[in-house]
Amino acid sequence: MKSVKGTLAMEGLDLQSEEEKLIRAKVEGELSEEEFMQKVQELAYE
Repeated sequence: MKSVKGTLAMEGLDLQSEEEKLIRAKVEGELSEEEFMQKVQELAYE
C-alpha cells in the first residue's frame, strides 16, 4: 500500500480512506473483480 500511496503522491493525488479500504478488500479476496469494479464506479460517480 505504501508503494501505491507513494506513486499517487508523486502525481499529486491522494488515496482516500474509502478507496484504500476498497483496494485492501480486493487484495485480501473479500471482493470479486466484478464487485470491486462496481464499487469503484460507485465511488467515481459520488
